[in-house]
Amino acid sequence: MSSRQLFIAQLGACTRTINAEIKKQIVEVGAVRTGRMKNTTKVKVGYDFGRDIFFIKDVNSQFYYIFVDKGTRHIAPRNITDKTFNRPRVQEALDKVYDKWIDWLIDRQFE
Repeated sequence: MSSRQLFIAQLGACTRTINAEIKKQIVEVGAVRTGRMKNTTKVKVGYDFGRDIFFIKDVNSQFYYIFVDKGTRHIAPRNITDKTFNRPRVQEALDKVYDKWIDWLIDRQFE
């Protein structure tokens, strides 16, 4: 498997880790009543090969996720997204992505 393929595979693994951890975080902050937000929340980690930049697509969830996450005048913020990205498993997954990315960057210099 080439270093580019390993990098792409690691992006997928990172996406799966973040999705699992954000669901745990939703439960931990007590933002679950029916489970709908937990069951529908998705995050996608990607890489734009044309511009050499990472991106995280918006958190795809129920509309009210934004209000629960960031808060409003009437709702205290739960900071689900920030707390998720600070979780150790997410940090480890991101570190692995960066390791594979650097391997690929080095390898492509010699192609």
